[in-house]
Amino acid sequence: MKLIKKITDYKLEILVFVFFVLLRLPSLGHDLFNTDVWKWKARTYDFGTGVFTLDFEKTIQKYHPGVTLMWTGVAGVKIFNLYNKVPEANVAFIFGLHSVQKILVVLIIGITMSSIFYVLKKLFGKKYALLTTFLICVEPFYVALTRVFHLEGLMTTFMIASLVWFYLSLQRGKGFIQSAIFASLSVLTKTSALILLPFFGIIFFLRKEFRKGAIWFCIFILGFVFLWPAMYTHSLLALETLYRGIFTIGIERSHIQLFLGKWVEDPGITFYPIVFLLRSSIYLLVGLVGYPFLKNKDKQKTGFIKYMFSFGLLYFISMNIPAKKLDRYLLPTMISWLFVVAAFFEGYLDKLKTAVFVGIAIFILIYLHPNYLSYYTVGLRNGIHMIEPKWMFGQREIQDYFKASDFERFKDGETFDQYINNDELENKLTIGFKEKYYTQVWPFINEIGGRATIKDITAQAKQTNVFVYPVWDDDSFSEDRFKIKFIGNIKLRGVPIYNVYQRD
Repeated sequence: MKLIKKITDYKLEILVFVFFVLLRLPSLGHDLFNTDVWKWKARTYDFGTGVFTLDFEKTIQKYHPGVTLMWTGVAGVKIFNLYNKVPEANVAFIFGLHSVQKILVVLIIGITMSSIFYVLKKLFGKKYALLTTFLICVEPFYVALTRVFHLEGLMTTFMIASLVWFYLSLQRGKGFIQSAIFASLSVLTKTSALILLPFFGIIFFLRKEFRKGAIWFCIFILGFVFLWPAMYTHSLLALETLYRGIFTIGIERSHIQLFLGKWVEDPGITFYPIVFLLRSSIYLLVGLVGYPFLKNKDKQKTGFIKYMFSFGLLYFISMNIPAKKLDRYLLPTMISWLFVVAAFFEGYLDKLKTAVFVGIAIFILIYLHPNYLSYYTVGLRNGIHMIEPKWMFGQREIQDYFKASDFERFKDGETFDQYINNDELENKLTIGFKEKYYTQVWPFINEIGGRATIKDITAQAKQTNVFVYPVWDDDSFSEDRFKIKFIGNIKLRGVPIYNVYQRD
């Protein structure tokens, strides 16, 4: 009976969790491999080795530091191995493990999202809480970044949870510990979340709650140390690694990318405003612009709206300091400002309008599925030339294109190198990609009986039959080792996204 009562008491929190997870389950694990996913998988194995052999120095794998992702990845390996006693070096194994690890990421974020809903319900009631969490759950860029084995989705959600629990502690005196723990999880995921510390510190200072601030910081430190084994034995090395990541790599090192049709190292201060305009949903943009003009603002929410908007603005400014800028880095700002958007729409939506609003949002996700990273407010055709897609999309479309080809397929276990200098290779499905795209697509090519290669590996490239270039990064004209000819496009929603060339 107690269990039933608990379920009844928290039925909406459970509903939020289920909605979040179900929205992300379709095709999960079979949609994409982000650029550096193989590095994170390797780090996960090394991290796990360090934990289970008590060699805690090995839990320092990256300056990010990515600790929460690696704990999740280790759990995924253990769960997957329960029914795969002997790892097999085949593509089914790769997709299977990838799916389990990503499901765990989704489950963790879903639980955190439920806690965010719980706080909002306590503070402002069910309507605002449901609308806010719904808007977050369906924001296309957030959907994309919470379906990958990577950092941004985890970090952003932990940060938002820390913010709302902190505000609850200011208003009700509860949630203090939860806020500090979520802040620890945020920073253990990625050091960008350290911006929470000065933000909360300013609030403690203005309220003259120095003792409370010191306690919060101590809880934060305890959580940080407890969850990162390297802090037990190599704390100085761990902190030096984080410092190097922030000040040497993060701030000083640039990252070449396509921005507004040009290749640049530092896109400058216009980058994130344009990212926000191009990557945000229409309802985020409309709600943010419309809120200042909203009449009869709910005074109970006004302080909270200013609080969330201020944090989003602070994060926005801080992201402009480093030379290295990527669109996904802006996610915490986008999600913070959705709390403002929810307050705007809450005043306008009756039951009928709410149903239409929900229907439109879900339709957009169905329309994009599973290529959520292909969302641009200006449309796919224009967007890919304005902000470079760092992570590929359209993997199914690539598969479908080559499924219809006449090339012979490789048998299970056969490799490209087995056929080097063999005439039979001329009839095999071999596809060349640039290295940064190869790492994201090769399992999908293997799955249909082909073999992908890196186009700059000369020994293989000279015998590769087909080459694929993204339309935003097509430098096929520079190929001078042999002749290739254009044979067609691979399209997504009617828009050419890959150009296909065949060795002449």
